[in-house]
Amino acid sequence: MDDLLLEKCNTFLDNRRALRRKYFLYSPEGIADIAFIYMSHEREINFDMLKNCEDIILHSFPFSSFQYRFLTKVYAAMMDVSNIEPDIVINRVMSFEELFNRTFQDTIGLAVLAFSAAEMPQIEYQNIYYKALAIYNQMKDLQRSLTNDLDVVYAGILAMAPSIKEDVVDELVIMDDLLVHDYKLPKDFSRRLSYALAFCDGTATQKVKNAMDFIVPITSRWNRHVGYIYYVLHAVVANLSIPLYTIQKDYEEVMKYLKASRQYGLFSKPERALHACMILLSYYVGNNTSIYTLTNAILYTIALIKALAQQRQRLLHI
Repeated sequence: MDDLLLEKCNTFLDNRRALRRKYFLYSPEGIADIAFIYMSHEREINFDMLKNCEDIILHSFPFSSFQYRFLTKVYAAMMDVSNIEPDIVINRVMSFEELFNRTFQDTIGLAVLAFSAAEMPQIEYQNIYYKALAIYNQMKDLQRSLTNDLDVVYAGILAMAPSIKEDVVDELVIMDDLLVHDYKLPKDFSRRLSYALAFCDGTATQKVKNAMDFIVPITSRWNRHVGYIYYVLHAVVANLSIPLYTIQKDYEEVMKYLKASRQYGLFSKPERALHACMILLSYYVGNNTSIYTLTNAILYTIALIKALAQQRQRLLHI
């Protein structure tokens, strides 16, 4: 492992350790996301600023708003590293939300999209809205059974990308079909992978092959059918124009290093696999806006899935 990759590993682990000590009851995915946010921006965690930003968010949005009460600390971290005045960030978030609420009111995950957009300078929110709406509607028309509320978030991330293909929807459909029929993946895993692959260069067929050549050897059937959301970023890593053997070597080294840190439990391999890819992406491409936003969305998705599962369990015991 070279010095830069070692530094990335240590920064992420140090951030994660400090956050777990401070917020020991907080969502593990929220902790990992905040650690990643500060690592990506090469900033030290300032807990006073984090608290200040969190208070501003909580006072700016209704108490009843699930969007801004769930993983608020993550949005606070995004606000802190943006180097933009908090009031300006809040105004941008509200402007973005107002546009998307025309069609997607109360859509799960909209806050992730809004805060991501607020960090970006010189982007037209109206253009993003119409692009996202077009992508979402076309995907819904073509593959209604695969499309849900979270597609709004991923369509929005695509719409915010500096450049997306004119035929991105056709490409998404092709990749969905390849992943479902050729690789027998669950429909939701296929959809998440397709969105991630849409950010990568290459043909649909080659991108899917690159992704699965990396994913299949390091996962079990259970990983690909139950814990699949932890392996979406692997598809991006596999399509960075880096030789597969180099990726596999670096990945194995990072996985071993994270395990040796003793921050991970006996059954936490999927979580460790996700964190390894987050570190590798930071190492390979730096603070790439699209990958950064996609990572935030994936961690949000995992946290949401867990929160909803816990809620169902509580209801069963009432």
